[in-house]
Amino acid sequence: MQKLLDFVRNRATMLVIFIVLFGMAFVFDDIPTIWQGYLNILQSPSVLISDYLHIGGLGATLFNVATIMLINIIMISALKLKMSGPIFAGLLTIAGFSFFGKNIFNTIPIYLGIYFHARYQKLEFKSFIIVVLFSTGISPIVSYLIFGSGWPFAVGIPAGIIVGIITGFILPALSAHTIRFHKGYNLYNIGFAMGLLSMLYAAILTNVFDQDLFRFDSTTSEAFHFELVILTIVMSLIFIASGFIRNYRVLTEYPKLMRSTGRLVSDFIRDYGRDISMVNVGVMGIISVLFITVLGIQINGAVMGGILTVMGFGAFGKHPRNSIPVMLGASVWFVYVQWTTGGNAGVGLAIAVLFVTAVAPIAGRFGILIGIFAGFIHISITPYTYTFQGGFDLYNNGFAAGFVAALLVPFFEFLRKEKFQEDS
Repeated sequence: MQKLLDFVRNRATMLVIFIVLFGMAFVFDDIPTIWQGYLNILQSPSVLISDYLHIGGLGATLFNVATIMLINIIMISALKLKMSGPIFAGLLTIAGFSFFGKNIFNTIPIYLGIYFHARYQKLEFKSFIIVVLFSTGISPIVSYLIFGSGWPFAVGIPAGIIVGIITGFILPALSAHTIRFHKGYNLYNIGFAMGLLSMLYAAILTNVFDQDLFRFDSTTSEAFHFELVILTIVMSLIFIASGFIRNYRVLTEYPKLMRSTGRLVSDFIRDYGRDISMVNVGVMGIISVLFITVLGIQINGAVMGGILTVMGFGAFGKHPRNSIPVMLGASVWFVYVQWTTGGNAGVGLAIAVLFVTAVAPIAGRFGILIGIFAGFIHISITPYTYTFQGGFDLYNNGFAAGFVAALLVPFFEFLRKEKFQEDS
């Protein structure tokens, strides 16, 4: 009984979110509809962008999100890990991408691969928990080989499982190396590592197996915009309230968090406490809703994934001071493309307005104007990185952010040193 009470106390906020998501699934749809929609989700190739709201409906999508969240919460508890900024960000990122690309079927092989990596290194599996939580951004490779390649199941199923396990086995070592490339200024570091692997897979499948990786329907559903806006606001308020319940002085302490650059590894729960971090998570959710409302962006599965990811990283590097500038820079490009195309900027650019916060540490380190510039550069190159990686890396903005940080940070660090020398 004591273990159960400790479990509930340590995971209270996330359990409330799970209950909200799980309960709402059955509010919007009946059980047969949810089950059929869920089967459609599991059998989807799931490459970027596969909107589960379009493929399975709202009830089935919320069921997918809630069940994957619960499995990971149980795994974290079984490993006896305390909630930290990276773990919290990982959980909400998993929830977000379960709206468009992640399901229980395509994530398990990746987890197995990381488990085998831990055994090979003779280390505990829980020491790789951060990689585990973010690893499933490349899970579409499993679904694609099984359901999208056109191969017989006798070939596709073992191919998907084996490639998924190999991917999980490689990923921890690769992600440890790629952080040096962008010096920690890309919060989606594992997304960058997965982009490199996805680029390799795309090249092999295109050149060796003559696969057309961009033939799938990328239709999105904006039919549930209002419901998802309400859901986002409710979740944001739950997080904010959870901070105030235990610490009514949280707002007076909040500015301490916003002085952080957000550069990896910025664990806000460790450095500033759970209460301040949860308030920041909720604030980032409200900011996300404000941005998409002002820009006229309708919420679909991919946009909802962006919102939840922004909220998750509210405990792991993002806050209003470093996020708003890069979002403003991305918004400038989004509005320009909307204007020149007659309102057809596309979902890729719409979600980039949210996912551009991967480079928020640039604004945190170098200031507002440079942050705006970085956001503008990021959103302008994101569509090109998608064509490189074939849609297997759900964290395409993390892939793009790695290049943005690697290009801009050395230049601005050079200018900063020059300015320092002149001032001295």
